[in-house]
Amino acid sequence: MTKHLSEPERRAQILASAREEFIEQGYAATRVADVARRARLSKGAVYFYYPSKRDLFMALVLAEHDSTYAFLEEAERREAPALVRLLEVGRAYLGYFFSLDRPPRFFLMMTELGVRDEEIRAECEALHQRFVDAVARIFAQGIVEGAFRPMDPVAVAQMLKALIDGVGGQAAIGIAPPRDRLATEGFRTILRGILADPDDADAVLAAVEAVGALESPAPIE
Repeated sequence: MTKHLSEPERRAQILASAREEFIEQGYAATRVADVARRARLSKGAVYFYYPSKRDLFMALVLAEHDSTYAFLEEAERREAPALVRLLEVGRAYLGYFFSLDRPPRFFLMMTELGVRDEEIRAECEALHQRFVDAVARIFAQGIVEGAFRPMDPVAVAQMLKALIDGVGGQAAIGIAPPRDRLATEGFRTILRGILADPDDADAVLAAVEAVGALESPAPIE
């Protein structure tokens, strides 16, 4: 007999088990019976909350994306110079990759299935666009403030997203990102490309770190 749980708790239990099964077995090989066994529930109990294996996977995709949406919304509400906000976004993503106790392989599964599943692809594309829009607004703010050189904010935001996705892909296959080097020389290289005065990159990064704006940012959960 399983412990009585509220509906949100039961859904979380099932999704945690489904995530493990998908990562270990792959989408095609995973069966709802496997998810139920790992969750110590009957198949009927799983089907009560999620009518199909695809519904389970889609619920995990949406949960993954909801946490990122919440992070981006919080970043946009913060009143701070564009440079500080941009660095906090970068450090938060690094913090996310280093807070995981295992490689983020579900990230790769989403993109792989998105090639063939239009709904999953659309959801991944929406998340990509949400990030690009948020960071482009930060770049635009920095241009107005005079901290960033004139640029195409959307194109640069897309390039930054590609860099983050690359780090995520490496982490997913077990290539640990060199955190300290990315947070120093990597950030300096990016700053030199966008600052109105590229020679300020080292001084600006050091100053922001000194006041603690970049110390242990809350990771994306």
